Amino acid sequence: MALTMIMPGKKQDKDALSREARAWLLALTSGRATEADAAAFRSWLAANPAHETAFADQKRLWQGLGPALQEEQAASASRRARSPARHGRRAFLGGALAASAAYLAFRPPLGLWPAVDELGADYRTAAGEQRRLALGGALEVEMNTQTRINVAAAPDGASIIELADGEAEIRSGAVAAQVVAGKGRITARDAVFNLRYIGGEARLCCLSGTARLVHAQGVFDVGPDRELRYDDTRVQPPVKVNPDVVTAWRQGWLVFDQQPLAQVVDELNRYRRGRLVLMNDQLGKRLVQARFSLAQVADAEGLIRDAYGARVTHLPAGVVLLS
Repeated sequence: MALTMIMPGKKQDKDALSREARAWLLALTSGRATEADAAAFRSWLAANPAHETAFADQKRLWQGLGPALQEEQAASASRRARSPARHGRRAFLGGALAASAAYLAFRPPLGLWPAVDELGADYRTAAGEQRRLALGGALEVEMNTQTRINVAAAPDGASIIELADGEAEIRSGAVAAQVVAGKGRITARDAVFNLRYIGGEARLCCLSGTARLVHAQGVFDVGPDRELRYDDTRVQPPVKVNPDVVTAWRQGWLVFDQQPLAQVVDELNRYRRGRLVLMNDQLGKRLVQARFSLAQVADAEGLIRDAYGARVTHLPAGVVLLS
């Protein structure tokens, strides 16, 4: 992929930015993008705040084109039905390419680059990246890998944090922290808690002090070393957990205690470039008792091969099949 990289600080007019953002969108949705392309794209975004704004504008354009594309495809289908000889392979390919490009923009294959709808977050981390935020009022947030957070101001001037996806450790001071994840709102003062929100399920673990969850199902207080799980419709009772296991990621470790290998692979994928793809259902049911250093994650397939006899097949773009 050949795109002109604009160095930070170099002035660009709006039309040039739009063309560059559109070129990135087309490249990433071509179906030929690699992990190297994704890394270059992330560098381009970080080089200038105007780049992210321009790309967000292109995202909105794609979203606005969705209904129009559907109408055009329906009209094309009607025309082909009336005149099949005049509308053949070219018309079909045009509709298919438009549909597949729009799909890939919002559902990248195997998660090899950020989905378009992830790029509007106030703060985000890439695979393997961790980041610390100091939001004022003694409110601190440690973001784990592949995490998206939005921040808004409450009427009293405090920060309201939305954990859109991922995991974070949140430390509140005298001013209560307010955190939203899914259908739950967590408040905590002079407390530390770990919050994970992935795939519509949240796990709230209190590390010190007390965290309060307000949910459609009621109000729940969670004390130290207790964790509760919730989704949009239900809240499970708090259970005792080992906080060292929950926060192992803060020390550079992943700890698995009798978890199916399929779940382990899903978690490992959050910390590494490319993608591990489990092809064997029986292998995925094997229970894992293990402690991984985050430095080992890049060679996770070798550890799985040695421990479980998995067959490893390397594909382009960092995709690894485990069978």
